[in-house]
Amino acid sequence: MSHRDLNVALDVETVMVNVLGFMKTAQVAVRHFLRRGRGHLVGISSIAALRGNGAGAAYAASKAFQSVYLDGLRDLVRQSGFPIALTEVQPGFVDTAMMKPERPLPTVARWVLVSSAAMAAEQIMRAVRKRAKHVYVTRRYGLVALILRLLPRAG
Repeated sequence: MSHRDLNVALDVETVMVNVLGFMKTAQVAVRHFLRRGRGHLVGISSIAALRGNGAGAAYAASKAFQSVYLDGLRDLVRQSGFPIALTEVQPGFVDTAMMKPERPLPTVARWVLVSSAAMAAEQIMRAVRKRAKHVYVTRRYGLVALILRLLPRAG
Protein backbone atom coordinates (compact mmCIF):
# COMPACT_ATOMS: atom_id res chain seq x y z
CA MET A 1 0.00 0.00 0.00
CA SER A 2 1.34 3.45 -0.88
CA HIS A 3 0.50 7.00 0.04
CA ARG A 4 -1.33 7.29 -3.33
CA ASP A 5 -4.08 5.17 -1.79
CA LEU A 6 -4.90 7.99 0.68
CA ASN A 7 -4.36 5.61 3.54
CA VAL A 8 -5.13 7.57 6.71
CA ALA A 9 -3.15 5.20 8.94
CA LEU A 10 -0.03 5.56 6.78
CA ASP A 11 -0.36 9.35 6.67
CA VAL A 12 -0.92 9.54 10.44
CA GLU A 13 2.20 7.44 11.01
CA THR A 14 4.18 9.76 8.73
CA VAL A 15 2.94 12.83 10.61
CA MET A 16 3.56 11.23 14.02
CA VAL A 17 7.20 10.52 13.16
CA ASN A 18 8.10 13.45 10.90
CA VAL A 19 6.13 16.18 12.67
CA LEU A 20 5.53 15.24 16.31
CA GLY A 21 8.65 13.10 16.72
CA PHE A 22 10.81 15.68 15.01
CA MET A 23 9.30 18.56 17.02
CA LYS A 24 9.76 16.80 20.37
CA THR A 25 13.34 15.79 19.56
CA ALA A 26 14.26 19.28 18.33
CA GLN A 27 12.74 20.88 21.44
CA VAL A 28 14.74 18.61 23.76
CA ALA A 29 17.94 19.45 21.89
CA VAL A 30 17.32 23.22 21.79
CA ARG A 31 16.38 23.34 25.51
CA HIS A 32 19.62 21.49 26.27
CA PHE A 33 21.65 23.89 24.14
CA LEU A 34 20.00 26.93 25.73
CA ARG A 35 20.86 25.60 29.23
CA ARG A 36 24.39 24.87 28.10
CA GLY A 37 24.78 28.19 26.28
CA ARG A 38 25.96 26.61 23.04
CA GLY A 39 25.28 23.76 20.63
CA HIS A 40 24.47 22.72 17.11
CA LEU A 41 21.28 21.03 15.90
CA VAL A 42 21.28 19.41 12.48
CA GLY A 43 17.81 18.68 11.08
CA ILE A 44 17.36 16.41 8.08
CA SER A 45 14.39 17.58 6.04
CA SER A 46 14.03 16.79 2.32
CA ILE A 47 13.84 18.40 -1.08
CA ALA A 48 10.26 17.08 -0.92
CA ALA A 49 9.50 20.00 1.44
CA LEU A 50 9.46 22.35 -1.54
CA ARG A 51 6.36 21.05 -3.28
CA GLY A 52 3.41 18.75 -2.70
CA ASN A 53 3.61 15.32 -4.25
CA GLY A 54 0.68 13.06 -5.10
CA ALA A 55 2.73 9.99 -4.24
CA GLY A 56 3.43 11.33 -0.76
CA ALA A 57 1.43 14.40 0.21
CA ALA A 58 1.78 13.74 3.95
CA TYR A 59 5.51 13.11 3.58
CA ALA A 60 6.11 16.35 1.65
CA ALA A 61 3.94 18.33 4.08
CA SER A 62 5.74 16.84 7.08
CA LYS A 63 9.10 17.78 5.60
CA ALA A 64 7.83 21.32 4.95
CA PHE A 65 6.85 21.45 8.63
CA GLN A 66 10.39 20.46 9.59
CA SER A 67 11.87 23.21 7.41
CA VAL A 68 9.62 25.92 8.84
CA TYR A 69 10.01 24.64 12.40
CA LEU A 70 13.81 24.72 12.12
CA ASP A 71 13.57 28.27 10.82
CA GLY A 72 11.49 29.25 13.85
CA LEU A 73 13.90 27.55 16.24
CA ARG A 74 16.80 29.32 14.53
CA ASP A 75 15.08 32.65 15.23
CA LEU A 76 14.47 31.63 18.85
CA VAL A 77 18.12 30.74 19.48
CA ARG A 78 19.32 33.86 17.65
CA GLN A 79 17.31 35.94 20.13
CA SER A 80 19.00 34.10 23.02
CA GLY A 81 22.38 35.49 21.98
CA PHE A 82 24.05 32.10 22.54
CA PRO A 83 26.26 30.54 19.86
CA ILE A 84 23.74 27.87 18.90
CA ALA A 85 23.67 26.79 15.26
CA LEU A 86 20.83 25.12 13.42
CA THR A 87 21.62 23.49 10.11
CA GLU A 88 18.84 22.28 7.85
CA VAL A 89 19.83 19.54 5.43
CA GLN A 90 17.53 19.06 2.45
CA PRO A 91 18.67 15.95 0.62
CA GLY A 92 17.36 14.76 -2.68
CA PHE A 93 17.69 11.11 -3.64
CA VAL A 94 20.46 9.35 -1.73
CA ASP A 95 21.29 5.75 -2.59
CA THR A 96 20.32 4.04 0.64
CA ALA A 97 18.15 1.07 1.58
CA MET A 98 15.33 3.54 2.26
CA MET A 99 15.25 4.73 -1.36
CA LYS A 100 12.76 2.42 -3.03
CA PRO A 101 10.95 4.29 -5.81
CA GLU A 102 7.72 2.68 -7.04
CA ARG A 103 9.18 2.86 -10.53
CA PRO A 104 12.96 2.69 -10.91
CA LEU A 105 14.48 5.89 -12.22
CA PRO A 106 15.80 5.85 -15.79
CA THR A 107 19.59 5.50 -15.93
CA VAL A 108 20.26 9.13 -16.90
CA ALA A 109 17.90 10.48 -14.21
CA ARG A 110 19.50 8.17 -11.66
CA TRP A 111 22.97 9.40 -12.66
CA VAL A 112 21.89 13.06 -12.34
CA LEU A 113 19.58 12.90 -9.31
CA VAL A 114 20.91 10.14 -7.04
CA SER A 115 24.00 10.60 -4.90
CA SER A 116 25.98 8.01 -3.04
CA ALA A 117 25.60 7.88 0.70
CA ALA A 118 29.31 8.74 1.00
CA MET A 119 28.94 11.91 -1.09
CA ALA A 120 25.84 12.94 0.86
CA ALA A 121 27.63 12.40 4.18
CA GLU A 122 30.64 14.41 2.98
CA GLN A 123 28.47 17.37 1.96
CA ILE A 124 26.48 17.23 5.20
CA MET A 125 29.67 17.20 7.29
CA ARG A 126 31.06 20.14 5.32
CA ALA A 127 27.89 22.13 6.08
CA VAL A 128 28.05 21.15 9.77
CA ARG A 129 31.69 22.22 10.06
CA LYS A 130 30.78 25.58 8.47
CA ARG A 131 27.75 25.85 10.79
CA ALA A 132 25.71 26.57 7.66
CA LYS A 133 22.04 27.42 8.06
CA HIS A 134 21.00 25.31 5.09
CA VAL A 135 22.42 22.85 2.60
CA TYR A 136 20.96 20.96 -0.34
CA VAL A 137 22.44 17.49 -0.70
CA THR A 138 23.82 17.16 -3.23
CA ARG A 139 24.50 20.74 -4.11
CA ARG A 140 22.91 20.22 -7.53
CA TYR A 141 19.56 20.11 -5.71
CA GLY A 142 19.94 23.85 -5.23
CA LEU A 143 19.23 24.14 -8.96
CA VAL A 144 16.36 21.64 -8.65
CA ALA A 145 14.90 23.75 -5.82
CA LEU A 146 15.13 26.91 -7.91
CA ILE A 147 13.38 25.22 -10.83
CA LEU A 148 10.64 23.84 -8.55
CA ARG A 149 10.00 27.35 -7.19
CA LEU A 150 9.78 28.85 -10.68
CA LEU A 151 7.68 26.19 -12.40
CA PRO A 152 3.93 26.72 -12.35
CA ARG A 153 1.84 24.23 -10.44
CA ALA A 154 -0.13 21.67 -12.43
CA GLY A 155 -3.69 22.34 -12.49
